[in-house]
Amino acid sequence: MRVTMNTLYDQINTDLSRLVEKQAKTNSSISSGKIYRMPSDAPVKLTHALEVRGTLSEIDQYKRNISYGKGWAKATETALRQITDRLGRAKELAVEGANDIQNSNDRKAIASEVKAIRDEIVALANTKMGNRYVLAGSKTTGYRPGQRPFSLDRDGHVTYLGNQEDFSVDVASGQQLKINIDGQTALVQSGIFETLDQLYDALKADSRPDIEIALGDLDKVITHISDQSAVLGAIQNDLDNRDDITDTLGLTDKTLLSSIEDTDIIKAISDLKALDTGYKAALASASRVMNLSLVDFL
Repeated sequence: MRVTMNTLYDQINTDLSRLVEKQAKTNSSISSGKIYRMPSDAPVKLTHALEVRGTLSEIDQYKRNISYGKGWAKATETALRQITDRLGRAKELAVEGANDIQNSNDRKAIASEVKAIRDEIVALANTKMGNRYVLAGSKTTGYRPGQRPFSLDRDGHVTYLGNQEDFSVDVASGQQLKINIDGQTALVQSGIFETLDQLYDALKADSRPDIEIALGDLDKVITHISDQSAVLGAIQNDLDNRDDITDTLGLTDKTLLSSIEDTDIIKAISDLKALDTGYKAALASASRVMNLSLVDFL
């Protein structure tokens, strides 16, 4: 087969262009840290990388959900602790009111503070995280203007308007974790408001026996709320455990993504040096060919 000089020059130009293109791709992979600049560079790996990125995006959302759940549990824990603190003060007042040295006027003054404590506890029971009530079951929003989960009327009666349903967050595909304790279970079932009303009425009536009964009931209320705080602690542990699992899954997928699309810098630099050597050799060879004349063939 006869090879003309034009054919030879075209072949040299094609080979040099191919080497330059490979050098550019290798340089780009080193500078960007990724093995591809466009989908056509590595279509199979790109498809796999997109799948892993989708999984990582889901994991990030689960992480945000878990963080929200932790914040919710923390807000609930704080509210219950503050309520328990106020009950502790109510108990101190009950002990004081049951003392023989107190007279009717003294007990009426103590009753006023008990009433203030009840109002404070109602306010704490209506604690919010953002625009959501933390002790309202799943009915965290949707109340009419002026209405709240724990409603205190003019006669001093407290009504619970929330529900007893779970409030949960997605923590994995097809898996949810409960993050709440509803107000009915945490507070209403303890008899907290009836007990405070009982103590208030006993103090106003200057009835020492009734004060002592209310004092005993306060202990039961505090025990009940303490038990609910323990349940909340278990919820927080579940969230912490799930957070650890999600971190592990995220790290695994990030490592996988790196193995799919990240450049092996050491290998890439070695390849670039080899390409540079090849390019220089090709240039030298092309130079010799292009310097040929008719005399060289005589």
